Amino acid sequence: MGIRDPKPMLSIHVPFRPVPQKRHRHTRAGRTYDPCTAEKAAFLKLCLQDRRPIPAMHGVALHCTLRFTFARPASHCTPKGFLKRTAPRMHVYKPDADNLAKFVLDALNGQYYKDDSQISVLIIEKRYGDEDSVHVQLRQHTVTDALSSSESHLATTA
Repeated sequence: MGIRDPKPMLSIHVPFRPVPQKRHRHTRAGRTYDPCTAEKAAFLKLCLQDRRPIPAMHGVALHCTLRFTFARPASHCTPKGFLKRTAPRMHVYKPDADNLAKFVLDALNGQYYKDDSQISVLIIEKRYGDEDSVHVQLRQHTVTDALSSSESHLATTA
């Protein structure tokens, strides 16, 4: 009999160009709409194909890690395919990490968790890689996790 992890974890990897959440638009008639609705639906469809939701994640505090990978532009490479010395190592350009996270969290809302307000810890990483992709990890955030993270924070600030 194997040991069961008391905190279910969900890991989703989707080959999808990271998209930032755009500002909501207003029509002349006074209605508000989300210009990212179609892109969110496409992203959610790919997520559901990769991994089905875990019902245990509805209504509990969640720890979420988001990793956004951007394919390097051709200008970062030499004609022989090697990385130029002048090419940036980290992705420090637009889109902003917070807008990327908003897009993903809104897209998964109602499917992988009841509401994105359940997310108590959020870690976001932007980086370069071989292909565009989005990686999402969700797990239940427990009181023990919260205590250990606050203790480590206190130790580093003392």
